Amino acid sequence: MRRRIFALAAAVAVVAGGAMTTVLRPAYAAVVCTVDYEVTREWSSGYWARLTLTNLGAPATDWYLRFRVGGGQTITYGYDRLPPGYRLGSGEMYPNHVLSPPAGATLATGGSVTVRFGGTYTGANPEPAPWLFNGLPCNVDLATSPPHSSPAPSPSPRPGGPVVALTSPRPDELFPAAGTIPLRASVTASAGRWIERVEFRERGTLLAVDTTAPYGFDWPGAPPNGGTRVTATAFDSAGDQATAEVRGVRVLPPPAPGAAPALTARGDRIVTVERDPRPFRPRGIVRSTVDDECAPGPIRWDGPVDGASVRALRARGVDAVRVVLSDACWSSSGGQAGRDARVAYLDEAAGYVNRLARAGITPILAVRLGGVQPARSFWRSASEVFGDDNAVVFDISHYGFPASGADPALAWTCWRDGGSGCAAAGLPPLGVREQIRLIRLHGAFNLVLAAGVDGGNDLSRWLEYRPADPDGQSVAAAWRVDNRSACAAPSCWRSTLLPVAAQVPLIATGVAADASAPGFVPRTTAWLDRHGIGHLRG
Repeated sequence: MRRRIFALAAAVAVVAGGAMTTVLRPAYAAVVCTVDYEVTREWSSGYWARLTLTNLGAPATDWYLRFRVGGGQTITYGYDRLPPGYRLGSGEMYPNHVLSPPAGATLATGGSVTVRFGGTYTGANPEPAPWLFNGLPCNVDLATSPPHSSPAPSPSPRPGGPVVALTSPRPDELFPAAGTIPLRASVTASAGRWIERVEFRERGTLLAVDTTAPYGFDWPGAPPNGGTRVTATAFDSAGDQATAEVRGVRVLPPPAPGAAPALTARGDRIVTVERDPRPFRPRGIVRSTVDDECAPGPIRWDGPVDGASVRALRARGVDAVRVVLSDACWSSSGGQAGRDARVAYLDEAAGYVNRLARAGITPILAVRLGGVQPARSFWRSASEVFGDDNAVVFDISHYGFPASGADPALAWTCWRDGGSGCAAAGLPPLGVREQIRLIRLHGAFNLVLAAGVDGGNDLSRWLEYRPADPDGQSVAAAWRVDNRSACAAPSCWRSTLLPVAAQVPLIATGVAADASAPGFVPRTTAWLDRHGIGHLRG
């Protein structure tokens, strides 16, 4: 009989241990300032944090807050979303960083300011320290300020000790709240030794102990979090131990009643991230912006986007809308004014995306790509804004990609990998794999769609050049067609679409026709329905 020893306190301790919050607010009589620092999202290589500074001393004008990040940490996200006029930088002082307000700004007694920023890390992800407000330490009594000390490093496994790996969950994997997270460990002992036990922990809190192979534990009812860490520590008969860690295990809260669910790819289907997952096969439309400049003022769309129009779409049975934005905002030019315009543009677009999601309509976010820099800038910004919302799908397809032409291997290699040699051959130099990497690097693990070449109509070699997604592992294929496309007949669909749809999820993200072929769209969508492929008209 297998024997497991469960930590009885885990049901209570896990809630505290799973929280992503580190808040310091000691009640010292002589404290001149406090800093509340909270890691709101953490994944395998990065994080988002919220910092609140409160001045408890005299009013301070032209103040600054200096702090030092840990080894392996960088701050790289969120500079364009600080309060107006604020700056956060390090320059030559790295790893020291300085937060400062606009010139002449005063922080009154009892006044607070909150900023949000993010970055990358390797190994541990500790809170910055010390916090110095105009040179004075925060969160400490000045009369009894203790020296700052770093936590002791974890012991390294000795040669000859056990070898352990966590095979489940995967880094950055998504789970529904109140569901079950399977923890599985592969453990090997050295010759002449045996494994005595394996301990499973979540951020140091013991979840379970397993003494018999295969080693595992089903963690039920994990609370929602912004990303946590689980470990498996194996102990052998000689007293040696080794630990494996998986980061970024994220538990999503349930969607609001009637709202669009979080989505992920699983096998050849798109499924909801719920306790009881459901297949998702969209039937929707395309809504595009018509701006070709990043101009101030409301975004112009090719159709209504207000709440009444969204409700009308839902009443018609529409459950997905592909939202196509302009790439004109996403160049690096324009200085602060350009950054402000990009933030305003994306914030307004996010309003429409949120209206769709609240109404139960899945937003599929896309951009008209006109170059490498705009694409990089757009997906970085989109990842920062929508990375918390896994109901939003990212369509990274470069629909300006030409047909495979005389050298299909070169076209498909550039489609996947990009590179300077592609530009020299007249092909887009930014591949889908790099776009996926950028999205994951910035903490967004949304479902990603990628169409093939020839404007997204050619999927003939999609499986051969399938883009890797080692972190998020949630990529689906997209396809576009109109009555003038090269692949616009059922014979082509059977030979190219069905093999793809048998291995990965496939969505037709644009089915359209001109006035000369009024029956093309209904015939095409009927064929797609018969073969279980979701579609968007437009």
